[in-house]
Amino acid sequence: MFVEFFFDVVVQSILVTFFVLCMITLLEYVNVVTQGYVNGFMKKHLSWQVFLSSVLGILPGCLGSYAAVTMYTHDIIGFGALMSNLIATTGDEAFLMFSLMPDKALIIFLVLFGLSVVIGCIINIFSNKKVVKIRNLTHFQLHKTHDTENQKIKGRIADNIKNISPRRLSLIISLLVFIVLILTGFLNEHHDEGEMSAEDNIIKITFTVLSLFSLFVILKVSEHFLEEHIWHHVIGKHFKKVFLWTLAALTVIFLLENIFDFASLIKNYDSKNVEFVMLLIAIAIGLIPESGPHIVFISLYLSGSIPFAVLLANSIVQDGHGTIPLFAENKRDFFVVKGLKTIIAVLIGLALLKM
Repeated sequence: MFVEFFFDVVVQSILVTFFVLCMITLLEYVNVVTQGYVNGFMKKHLSWQVFLSSVLGILPGCLGSYAAVTMYTHDIIGFGALMSNLIATTGDEAFLMFSLMPDKALIIFLVLFGLSVVIGCIINIFSNKKVVKIRNLTHFQLHKTHDTENQKIKGRIADNIKNISPRRLSLIISLLVFIVLILTGFLNEHHDEGEMSAEDNIIKITFTVLSLFSLFVILKVSEHFLEEHIWHHVIGKHFKKVFLWTLAALTVIFLLENIFDFASLIKNYDSKNVEFVMLLIAIAIGLIPESGPHIVFISLYLSGSIPFAVLLANSIVQDGHGTIPLFAENKRDFFVVKGLKTIIAVLIGLALLKM
């Protein structure tokens, strides 16, 4: 029980937190080096936001959604793009669907991608542009005294190592330890041999590349950038909040999954209006920001126990762990996203059941 809790809750919380912090570091660096051009371009082109967010969403796993949520909470993309991403994603279930039913999985993801683009564009049309584009002006600030001169942004690696500060050293050691744990597979040891190997490889490669880039940034940047943009913003404003809220959310989910056997409850349910009831159950279970409970609907669909409409509705609502960082940063938007996705899933699910 303790080992399962450690890997399913503690390790997952560490992975989510490190990914989010590395993403923010990347975005901070790009913003300062380009003098805000990239962030400004994304804010001005809402259609590009929606398209890129949808592409990130259909990528198997949760990393694409972590990236989109990070950009949203830092005012780079708007709410329409966020919805696009979280409609398109199915989290870790994507790996399972493509391995067990590649033809149906392709149909599901084409539908999700098309739906995500349409919904994102509709939201952008009807949303107040100021709300979409300007939400939190405290993120990604340019400090004119230090950030507008190239030589003050970039330091020299040799000089930074020679005169290394305690904060730079602690960040370097933390990243090196994390990279070693990823490469040795320690952070994926809870999977059975051969299970989810594709997911593990993608996670290993993505985290390694992102961590190495973050390590390069920490080694390269000036002391001002390290102090103001990484230590005070990335670590000071986000580390504790993201880690503790992620840990709390995953702990609650872990306890619920060990108290209730969702798979047995669903499979043993008997009703005259079984398809309609299963649709409602699939949508309700989809609200859980976790990957595990949704696998049962893939199994039921493959056995012929539920129609395509039920599996699609579940896929629309659920997003794996993708919304965990959003819950940590902005709980109101987390519930708004889940509420809107529920409405969309109900409408589409009912329409397909009547066909």
